[in-house]
Amino acid sequence: MIEEVQLLQRERSRHIGAEGLEHRLYALSQIKRLLTEHEEEWLAALKADLHKHPVEAYASEISVLLNEIAHIEKMLPSWLKPLSKERRLLSGRDKVVTVRKPYGSVLVIAPWNYPLQLALMPAIGALAGGNGVVLKPSESALATSQLLQQLVPAYFPKKVFHVVTGDRDVGEKLTSLQWDFIFFTGSPETGQKVYEAAARHLTPVLLELGGKNPCIIEQSGLSKTAIKKIIWGKFLNAGQSCIAPDTVYVPREQLETVLEMMKEQISAFYGENPLLSESYGRIVHKDHYDKIMTFMADGRVYYGGDASADDGYIGPTLLVDVIPGSPICTEEIFGPVLPVVPYDSVADVIQTLQTSPVPLCTYIFSNNLETQSKIADEVQSGAVSINEVMLHAVNPFLAFGGNGKSGLGKYHGEASFEAFTHPRPVYSKQTPFLLSKQFPPYSKAALLALRKLRRKIF
Repeated sequence: MIEEVQLLQRERSRHIGAEGLEHRLYALSQIKRLLTEHEEEWLAALKADLHKHPVEAYASEISVLLNEIAHIEKMLPSWLKPLSKERRLLSGRDKVVTVRKPYGSVLVIAPWNYPLQLALMPAIGALAGGNGVVLKPSESALATSQLLQQLVPAYFPKKVFHVVTGDRDVGEKLTSLQWDFIFFTGSPETGQKVYEAAARHLTPVLLELGGKNPCIIEQSGLSKTAIKKIIWGKFLNAGQSCIAPDTVYVPREQLETVLEMMKEQISAFYGENPLLSESYGRIVHKDHYDKIMTFMADGRVYYGGDASADDGYIGPTLLVDVIPGSPICTEEIFGPVLPVVPYDSVADVIQTLQTSPVPLCTYIFSNNLETQSKIADEVQSGAVSINEVMLHAVNPFLAFGGNGKSGLGKYHGEASFEAFTHPRPVYSKQTPFLLSKQFPPYSKAALLALRKLRRKIF
């Protein structure tokens, strides 16, 4: 079955260049219908998989996708226009036209933390680029995965967009086959395996991985609003977001103030017992629950730490006195445990981060322009967000992606169109006559003539 779908996609990719704007806009309209005509079913599936409140599910999954479609529908006609350049030469005139061509058959492997958004966002870009898509959703988000498999065939033929469900073995089988492009979102460890499998066929890839996104509060940036944003971004989806603030760095003299402000904000969001809050999510499965719980031993729980394995619940937790070099300092947390680390100078934080793997985003809370620039210039990351968290990832005008261990390549908006297409130049020349010195046999006089000719042209 898997091989049949792959062959169907590959066969279609040989003729895919004939599909223009109308076909692509129709595909986008079908994704829109898929979302809007089954909105309540999607909300129910996301509730079942991750205990997402309908407001959070709509805002972080459905709305983001609809906004992306609206933006691409508006801009796609201009993105598809060929870019043309002409140049006059002594021997005539040459012209270069660059057109964006689809890769063909695209394999998308999606994660479980935003199981709808991160499955369909790359599919939207791939379809806008004129490609066919085979999607492998995460088996850990079973309700959303099954709903994708059930509904997509009602809107798309297999040769255009098809969903393959299954466990890790199915994913490995898919990546072992030859595709024209592979898009993967997940852990760096699995991403490396996907990269290695793609390399056997010299298949281009886009990898969206994770990282320890640092959040630096500088003295001038500390406020109730800043803390509110940080706590929201960290504990959204129970911390299971690749761009969630991973570790917060605060001035040592303000540590206790920050911790108390964080405690108050957690209580304001989720009440005294977040287990009872409909606005607070759950951990996706037991293995991930167990991993997050091990981080508790890497420091002292200042607040929270309550958990229930039967319910997949880990409460919002603030961790202090973190042990240097412990797993929570080196591994992506991807859960509702927030280390709060004091510092004596911004320079110390910069030095620490310069020796760490490159994250998806660096968050800076500061009203000092010099401090903002210093951190942004000296700390590597896929993105920088100043006095805000998370929202850069849903702006269709911004490319989203990592660097180094946090990813390879970027997408969203125009970056998606460029990611899922390749530029093909078409060269033509109108030549009234030939330059005799262009051809053998060559002479010293020809070299002198070419030098003079080059200076005249450029």
